[in-house]
Amino acid sequence: MTSWKKPTNELVDKALASVKKITARKYFFSRLENPLWLEPLAERGCFKHPPRGQRFDDGTIRFPYWPEIRYLKNVCSDLPDEVVNLVMNFPKVDNPVIYDGILDIALQLPGEDSVKLKDKMLEYANMEHQRQTYKFAELLIHWIGENQTSAALELLGILAAFAPDPQSEKKQKLRKEDPMSLGTLLHPTPQFDFWDYREIMLKAIRPLTESEPYRVARLLIDTTVNMIRLRTYQEDLDKEADFSEIWCPRLQEKDSDYGLPERILVDTLTFACEKVFEKSPNAVGNLDKILRNQHWKIFKRLRHHLYAKYPNEQTKPWILELILTPEYYSRWKHSYEFQLMIRRACEHFGETLLTKEERTQIFDAILAGPSKADYQKWVEFFGIEFTDEGFQQYKPKLHRIQLAPFAPVLFGKYETYLQELEIENPSRVFDEAYVPSKVEFREVPVSKRSPCSSADLAKLTDDNLLDFINTWDDEDRFYENENRIDINIEALAKAFQIVFRESIISNPNRLRFWMDNRERIERPIYVRFMIYAMQASVKAKNFDKLKEWFTFCEWVLSHPDQVHKGDYTEGDESRKNKNWTNARRAVCDFIGACLEKEVDVPITARKQLAKLLETLCTQYDWYLDENEPEIINDVVARGLNATRSLALGNLVKFGFWLRRHEPECEVLEVTTILKKRFSQKNDYPLTLPEYAILGENYRLIYDLNEAWAIQHKSDFFPQTKLQKWIAAFSSFVLRNRAVKSMFKLLEKDFTFALEHLNDIKEQVPGGHKPIDVIGERLFHYYLWEMFPLKGQESLLERFYQQTDNDREHWANLFEDIGYRLSSTGEDLDQSMKDSVRQFFEWRFEQGESTELQHFTFWLEAKCLDAEWRLAAYAKILDVCEIENWEINLRTLCEMLPDHTSKVVECFFKLTERIKKDNLYVPVEEAKVILKAGRESSDTSVYRMAELARDNLLQGGSFDFLQLDD
Repeated sequence: MTSWKKPTNELVDKALASVKKITARKYFFSRLENPLWLEPLAERGCFKHPPRGQRFDDGTIRFPYWPEIRYLKNVCSDLPDEVVNLVMNFPKVDNPVIYDGILDIALQLPGEDSVKLKDKMLEYANMEHQRQTYKFAELLIHWIGENQTSAALELLGILAAFAPDPQSEKKQKLRKEDPMSLGTLLHPTPQFDFWDYREIMLKAIRPLTESEPYRVARLLIDTTVNMIRLRTYQEDLDKEADFSEIWCPRLQEKDSDYGLPERILVDTLTFACEKVFEKSPNAVGNLDKILRNQHWKIFKRLRHHLYAKYPNEQTKPWILELILTPEYYSRWKHSYEFQLMIRRACEHFGETLLTKEERTQIFDAILAGPSKADYQKWVEFFGIEFTDEGFQQYKPKLHRIQLAPFAPVLFGKYETYLQELEIENPSRVFDEAYVPSKVEFREVPVSKRSPCSSADLAKLTDDNLLDFINTWDDEDRFYENENRIDINIEALAKAFQIVFRESIISNPNRLRFWMDNRERIERPIYVRFMIYAMQASVKAKNFDKLKEWFTFCEWVLSHPDQVHKGDYTEGDESRKNKNWTNARRAVCDFIGACLEKEVDVPITARKQLAKLLETLCTQYDWYLDENEPEIINDVVARGLNATRSLALGNLVKFGFWLRRHEPECEVLEVTTILKKRFSQKNDYPLTLPEYAILGENYRLIYDLNEAWAIQHKSDFFPQTKLQKWIAAFSSFVLRNRAVKSMFKLLEKDFTFALEHLNDIKEQVPGGHKPIDVIGERLFHYYLWEMFPLKGQESLLERFYQQTDNDREHWANLFEDIGYRLSSTGEDLDQSMKDSVRQFFEWRFEQGESTELQHFTFWLEAKCLDAEWRLAAYAKILDVCEIENWEINLRTLCEMLPDHTSKVVECFFKLTERIKKDNLYVPVEEAKVILKAGRESSDTSVYRMAELARDNLLQGGSFDFLQLDD
């Protein structure tokens, strides 16, 4: 420890006299570390007058450095009380340099001393000018680490807040003159730059949330409310609309490098609310009330998000209320968080969420829409010409996207209808489909308009029309009737499409001009819209010009996809950097339309279709060849969006199209093209997304040509290329049910999967995991007696062995089996019943509570004997706690008349836990069971009912005091 010498008065005076110049003062005070100088320096007033900012006539401000603050930092650890007292007596100044020094002192002091400087830090946080704002995050982290959470929260309330738009008064005046001007949008911002604000949110608030989730959530709710108020004009404050779909399309971003501070705030608020659900369950009800009391839309979206992530008996009635409330099912698609809530609630609660009558009402509302008037208003709003054909194409798309989240609870005609829609369009409905696009939501309504109407374009000669679309590029923007109107090339291309479809196709001379002069079309966007018109004509079953359309498509495909370089223009509107990607994709879509069962072009198109498909399946695709993803989720998504991989899917459609016309044909074109794609000599080897598409379609290819599919199985699932095998086999199991006839063919692949479960797991972060689906498929094969339950030949037992280190997979499989059994109905082959029981006894012997607690759906499985289900339930209650046991009470009540003794026994065992944990009990169902038990002539049953009642009363459930009322 340093031994300091106390300075004499003479030495102090001499030192101060020698440091009049700023350079000398800087040197002296920065190097001085002797704490014994503090008292004499303070007595001489050295720390009483920190300098203010110096303002000059030209509007600039200078913030002088104050060396004395550096000395206080040097000695604060030795004399914390003295330094803190001096600092707290500083006058309030507008110089951030001074407060930076105070902040450094606060960082150096231990927690109790550091927070004594809180008021000075609050002064700094409220100042107009700041410098080292990144240190605020460090200070918060310091206080949190020192358990000074109250001080951290108080400072946080200022640091997280937004300031009004500095141009708000100017914008208010402009709004009165021009209400639709983009210049009137209010943009409040934090007082720090983006990176400092991000650091505060990510590095300080999130750690604080771990210990104080509810208080942080409350603070951030208030902050978010204030931010939205600052975005909103006074006259609009009572409206629900906050346009959050624009500035925050998703409540949680995929990564932390996002740009808008508003998104950072909402992302952190969402995180805090999630932590309340996870760490402070007693505060969930209060949090929910607070969110309900906010009228802005962002908070309803947040409730949807939380209910989606935490479906349980507490949130179930809240979810039900929201699902039954909307009146828009027939008008437009669900919001992103709302559909997520529906889907996860349906998956979690199954048919217990909604009654059949409630579901019927919702599904009928979906299928009743959309109205033609709503659709017409919608498309015209965005500058699209209304057509009956477009309306008829839009209806099933909206139906599918509305029904998809309800898939687990669909039934009857609704389930059949969705299956038909998915067959017509096998691409999945991803969650991202519900994220608002830039076109769907604008703070100012936007319409796109062609510079010339389709009617006026039709009056031009073909030469003049071609010259017009080639040369027009005078894009413009104006405002009309509270709408922003964009005059642009895309709108002109849509108007040209109408002319091509309605005026040119029907006129042989005009059509010949455009076919002969296609090379003169300088912007590929017009080519793309010509193909759209051809597709519409074919869908209307006008096949007389198929030959011309196929020839035109061959010409389009003669333009290769380009390597994306620095000067590459991704759009297809450019004349200089022509991009044919979208036009090539239009060709792929056109072929897909030709092969649809409802269109079913004549078999005479066979040769040209095969030629186009071969070209599409073998040419370069930048999206695949230069951008190959690494994880299965991205692999599948990219496979559904890349032209070449989609062409492989169309190739399979082509095979079934052939079979419809020639049932006995060998679909040689399909196998020939696939063989070329598998060839090592191919210029562009198969990518992971293509393997995913091929794996998904393997069963269909097997149906087309069983012998060929068996012979080339290793090409589809190449075990020597692990990542490609994972992409293909994962996609296969995810998109295909177990098929008994294919097990022997795929047995080695299932075995290989079991040997590489860790590799598969690493490839699929979150979502539906192939590793779980593999377990489900193996259980089906076990039921079909493809292998025994246990032993060396049992793939199912090997699955459990391989997942022993992550028993969440056991729980997922056990719950899924119960769900499948509960959905089977009452009929199940006796041998399968026996196999199911043997499986249960095997799992019960294992005694893994995380698995057995998922017995809920098993109890509802009417295909299994009720007495056995109750006996199994009672056994599980003896060894572990059941998840979502409240749902079981309804099932127990249904079984009560014929199995009173066993039901009362199970209920008694449930109340043993209730007594211990003070859990809420659904009163109506519980009273029914207790009444039946107390009325039983069997004294043991009566006794169990009385004991159950006692347990309920001990657990605080006083509703059961008077059972006779």
